Formats: sequence, C-alpha cells, structure tokens
Amino acid sequence: MSLWWSLVDHPVFTPGDLDQPWDVVIVGGGFSGLWTAHHLIELNPILKIAILEKNLVGTGASGRNGGWASALYPIDDHKILERFPQEAVDDLHSHLRKTIDDIGNFIKRESIDCGFKKSGSLVVARNLGQLERLRGHLEEGYEFLGLEETTSRIAMNGALGSVYTPHCASLNPAALVVGLARSLEKRGVRIFENTIGEISSENSVSAGGTKLESTFVVRAIEAYRERSRDQVPIYSLMVATEPLPSDVLDEIGARNRETFAEGSHLVTYAQRTSDDRLAIGGRGAPYTWGSRRNDASEHHRQGHERIMTMAREWFPLLKGFKFTHSWGGAVGVTRDWAPYVRTNGNYGEMGGYAGDGVAFSYLAASAMADLILGKKSERIQLPFIQWKNPRWEPEPLRWIAINSAIRLSGLADKEEKRTNRPSRIMKVLSSITGQ
Repeated sequence: MSLWWSLVDHPVFTPGDLDQPWDVVIVGGGFSGLWTAHHLIELNPILKIAILEKNLVGTGASGRNGGWASALYPIDDHKILERFPQEAVDDLHSHLRKTIDDIGNFIKRESIDCGFKKSGSLVVARNLGQLERLRGHLEEGYEFLGLEETTSRIAMNGALGSVYTPHCASLNPAALVVGLARSLEKRGVRIFENTIGEISSENSVSAGGTKLESTFVVRAIEAYRERSRDQVPIYSLMVATEPLPSDVLDEIGARNRETFAEGSHLVTYAQRTSDDRLAIGGRGAPYTWGSRRNDASEHHRQGHERIMTMAREWFPLLKGFKFTHSWGGAVGVTRDWAPYVRTNGNYGEMGGYAGDGVAFSYLAASAMADLILGKKSERIQLPFIQWKNPRWEPEPLRWIAINSAIRLSGLADKEEKRTNRPSRIMKVLSSITGQ
C-alpha cells in the first residue's frame, strides 16, 4: 500500500442499478475519469453519469504517484511548434498554470484534507554536467538559483545550483481522489467499483456481459490499457520515511514544502509531506514484454533499494531513520511522449500523461467535457486535442528499445558524474527517442 492510502479511509459507494440509460459512461475511476465527471456535472447538473472502475476508485496511478500537481508538460515546446504556432504553446502553458490554482480552489471549496500546498518546485544540480544542462535549458517560468540560494532552500548533499518554478503544489493524491469521488456522489454521479467496463470497437460499453445504453462513452484508464502499441506502461517507484523530527526537517529544508528533484536523466521526484515525512520516487524499473502491466514491477526490490540509497546520498542524516513505505505504479507513455484527448462520434479517450497527470488530467478532463457537450472553448483548441501519436514498435523491438533507454539513462548519469560534462550518451539517445 502507498503511504498516501495508509493515511486515507476508502469510501463506500451505493450507486444503485447500472442497467439503465446513461448520458455518459466513463470507464476508469482515477483522476481522468473523476475529473471528467466533475466538469460535465459542473456544466450540466442533470446529466446521468456512471463511472465504472475495475478495482476501487483511485487505486491505480492516481493514488500511488509522487503527489506533484505541476504545470509540467511531457514534451518540449519545440515538438509542439512543429505542428502549432507559438500562440498555441503560450495558451497551453497558461492553462496548465491556471489548473493548479483551479485544483487548489476546488480543494478549499470542498474542504478536502489532502495537504495541498503550492510552493513551487526545485530541480537541483549535483555535478557540473547537470549544472550546465540546467542553465543551458532554462524554460519559461523557471529561475536559476545559485549555490547559496539553493542551499538556503534545500540542503541536498553536493548541490551546486538549481532551477525553480512557482508552478507546482504538493499533496496527498489519494486523499484528493477520495474527496473528489465523494463530491461527485453528492452531486448525483454514480460510481460502480469492482466493475469491469468493456468498450467494443463500435464505441459501446458493456459490464458483466450486459451492453449499457449510453449517449457517450469515455475511456479513461491511462496506463491500464494493456497490450497496446498506442501507449506503454513505464513504472515509477516510491519510498517514504517515518515521520522525521523537526530539527532534522529544518536541516534538510524545503520548509515551505517545495517539491524537489535531482537534475538527473533518470527521473526523480520528492516532497516533504504534510505529516513530516520525505516521500521520494524515481524511474528505472524494467519494462514488461508486450506492454503488460506487471504487479511485480510495482514492488521492484532493487528499484526501491536504489531510491533509498539515493535519498541517503541526498541527505546523509537519513541514515539513522527508517523507510516505512515502498510502492509503485505504472504511467502511460506514448511513442512521442505526447498526451492526448481524442473524440470520435460518441466515443472519447485520454491519456499519455507520462507521469504528469495529477494536474494535467484536470485540464484534459475539462477539454473532454467541452467536446462531449459541444461547448466552444479555448480548451478544445489546445495542442493535445485530437493529437495523433505514432504507434510503438512491435516486439521484440519495443522491449529492447525501452529497456535499453532506461539502462542508458542510468549510464548517462554516471557519465556526467564522472566527467562533469553533459552526457554524450544522452545526446545520442535523445536523437533516437525524440526527447
């Protein structure tokens, strides 16, 4: 169980009869599906909406992630500019930044106790190679911080500098999922847990062998769409410490609960939680043949041990404290790493967040709701709308390529630590992957 779920009680829903006419049936009870229902019911309170969840609400990636609500977008601006003008890119970033505040306002309005704190995010350079990369690729909305200012904010061992953005909040994502689901139930949305929704090629949905009557169907299962070449599951792993004494936390920093990460090629992310722990995560677990979602990859012992070792390298004083939780989850990654919201007739789908879904799912869902109801808005003009992703290569090429990329990213980090220059390995890899 994730730290987040250990702090939250799961609600019990009483949805009633499923075999009745629906305006919208949503398959997937994570952030994508729940936010879609939220936006739909905000626009039209009399809609009859059913959410079908195979397990329990939020028990997928929505309740297992790093708890960052950020304005990050999975692909760089230059990739978007190949298809869209600069104005569209600017609009996208503006909407992403506003999304964080919109989520914060919803949390406040619904009195959801999820530890939401918008204090920004720090990416820290711990060798000269990382420092050169961070300074050389300073994106809009980011500020470079020198050694003194960096260490005044966070005492990460070996820190040389950092980049900071104010556009990020930390939270307990499971608590937000629960609060959102309860809010939807109060407003008449019906949530059917332990119910498998099967969407046919005719864009209709059935449950338990019974075809449901629905005007519109939404697939909102993200990385849980298995054995597909449209997107693949990549695994992130997390660990969390026991609650730490105030003097230890004061020495570590992140006093305003800024999220933080190392500027490495293998993705890392961390936060100081509202109950005084450090929750730290990273990528590196192997990809599973055939794009199967694999529970073993979510409990990858070597991966968890690597993250604990990394945490103690960042903050040596953690050596005297226990890690009480370890868990993992899959994120959906498309071949070009771009997210999408697509509709076709009475069918819609969304996903490909590549780990940036806590906030982006809110924006994607608001656009999906506008498309379903035929509402003209700025959101339905954003670049991810009807974005067509290339398909992943067939096996065994896919397995070889993804696991090689994971391994090479780790080697690139070792190269930068050894040479104090940006990695040549990563330059070659980026030219292949498009990242």
